[in-house]
Amino acid sequence: MSTQLSFTKQEQGARSRFRELLTQAESTEDVKKFFYQTVRDLLVDVCDSLPVFNIPDVQLDLSRGEGYSLSYRLMDEADLSNLMHGSDLDDILRRLSKNAWNRYHQLEKNPAKSEQKIFPIPGS
Repeated sequence: MSTQLSFTKQEQGARSRFRELLTQAESTEDVKKFFYQTVRDLLVDVCDSLPVFNIPDVQLDLSRGEGYSLSYRLMDEADLSNLMHGSDLDDILRRLSKNAWNRYHQLEKNPAKSEQKIFPIPGS
């Protein structure tokens, strides 16, 4: 029987910070950026060694309209494939991506509201 690692303690901190960031998101780009930042911080917490990685390595999966994707380079160099199979990390990332997608769709449905926050009309 193999040992299953659990990162629920790290997830609790990450989800709390992520919720705060999502409430501050004013555009779909903010949501994508905050998702990357949260996943980056979580991976730093749970992985022994990580290669240097950037936003293109951690993305909401726009082609499917749900979920997330990690670059092959990141998966291979950090041996995330084995970590994903031996822990609850994949489930945690799915939950974070679900929260991100919900906020993404809210902002996508009403871009005028987002633009008004970014470019307020004087006197309103």
